[in-house]
Amino acid sequence: MNKKHAFVVYAGEQEQGRVFHALTHALQAHERGNTSELYFAAEGSAWPGLLANCKHQLNPLFSKLLDLGVVQGACESCVIAFGHEQSTGQVVPLVKGPECSYGQIDILGLEDDGYRVWLF
Repeated sequence: MNKKHAFVVYAGEQEQGRVFHALTHALQAHERGNTSELYFAAEGSAWPGLLANCKHQLNPLFSKLLDLGVVQGACESCVIAFGHEQSTGQVVPLVKGPECSYGQIDILGLEDDGYRVWLF
């Protein structure tokens, strides 16, 4: 049975361990044949720009998830609010949620669609 997982990274720049776990579990779910989606929001919106640097130790894992299509993008509102348009905005798609969530990633909608939502 195909399970559906959505991983959302809220972790700030000093919380690399949480980001590592989100990336690892997103890959694990994908490799099990499950639907796996990875998003970045709030302070976590900095991470795609950081992880795109080929010298970052998590770059190979992040790049693999990009290539597999697991990375869905970053919250557009958050990218703008935290000033990451020139970094994150150049690496991943920007996701705009519904007006009722002020444009935030629609985690309730993901749950309604059968995803188990994991917050990191």
